[in-house]
Amino acid sequence: MTDRFRRYAIYWTPEPGSAFEAFGAAWFGGENFGLDPELAARAKRAPARYGLHATLKAPFRLRTGATIDDMQRSLDAFCRIRRAPEASPLGFIRHQRYVVLSPGERTAATDWLAAECVTHFDSFRAPLTDADRAAREIDTMTDRERAYLDDFGYPYVLSEFRFHVSLAGPLESGEADAVRRALEPHLAPMLREPLRIEALTLLGEPDGGGAFQVLSRHRFRFT
Repeated sequence: MTDRFRRYAIYWTPEPGSAFEAFGAAWFGGENFGLDPELAARAKRAPARYGLHATLKAPFRLRTGATIDDMQRSLDAFCRIRRAPEASPLGFIRHQRYVVLSPGERTAATDWLAAECVTHFDSFRAPLTDADRAAREIDTMTDRERAYLDDFGYPYVLSEFRFHVSLAGPLESGEADAVRRALEPHLAPMLREPLRIEALTLLGEPDGGGAFQVLSRHRFRFT
């Protein structure tokens, strides 16, 4: 399977069959929810590549000698001894010119899960290449973010991490407000209850390009 995908990622994704999953399929599948079609297409072009998700281990190439089977076994073992964490209800915010959903309060359990994913699964990650570094706006990063990029292949981890679900962007302020107004009525019922992270999802980016594909889900044993 490894020759079919050029990168892998570990995300939170909505539970299969949930209203959250149905919303993501509709929004990224072509439903504009009353928005101008040009604005809607531009708003979701970037996040649609990854689907409705929150990043726990950002996309990475497998190191030499590592296999997808090894990673799936490691994910099974990781989830088997951990409790499903819960975050406070999600709400709309602006984050780096994106419209995102993020918990109203930071939760130690979700921050700790993200930190463990970043560090535990880093042994599967190939080192950054010069092209990888060139794709990042390193000059705009803080010293800490650059250090995290060097150490873990991604700058927004550990103390720089914030759990968030990207819906649209990058957008100007007025455009972001219009997208939020259009999406909020459809998401409101899902934003009333705490978010429970029942599983980790492994995704792969096809070698020929295109949207990330779900490869496997790994449920936490304890609730």
